[in-house]
Amino acid sequence: AIEALDGRANGRIRITARVDGGMAVVTVSDNGPGLSPAVREGLFMPFVTTKPEGLGLGLVIARDILAECGGTFTAGDGPGAVFILTLARA
Repeated sequence: AIEALDGRANGRIRITARVDGGMAVVTVSDNGPGLSPAVREGLFMPFVTTKPEGLGLGLVIARDILAECGGTFTAGDGPGAVFILTLARA
């Protein structure tokens, strides 16, 4: 989100947390350009990146870590980019 908002006037990142049954749901969103359909399609695929210096592993690794802990990591819909993380409550 920080990189997507670089140089953007009035850039905002919003982080919210809520409880949904036995799960904690954390949503991270921004008011940047969002995710194009092409980017969304390959978002969690290894070695797919839109960054010149990126490896395309960060989101894949984060998703795998959350999955190992019984959670999920997905992209949501919004005017900017939206990512939703879920984890079982302790």
